[in-house]
Amino acid sequence: MGKNDLSSLKIKQEKKLPDETNINLLEKTADSVNESENKIISLRITTREFLILKEKAGMVPLGRYLKHQLREKTDVFK
Repeated sequence: MGKNDLSSLKIKQEKKLPDETNINLLEKTADSVNESENKIISLRITTREFLILKEKAGMVPLGRYLKHQLREKTDVFK
């Protein structure tokens, strides 16, 4: 066994993230490419509301999840 021998190295199983993430939430739409999103808003919610929101969003960033919900499930921006 030489100094650079890796034969004794054990390979662990790869851990994969759950496939519950909606891929559509992670992709940019044509609207967002054409129009710059440069305005920021802040929102105060309770700890309980935050935990519920975090659970529903899963691996998707909270801001992106909320924007998707507002755009697709409501008519706030229409």
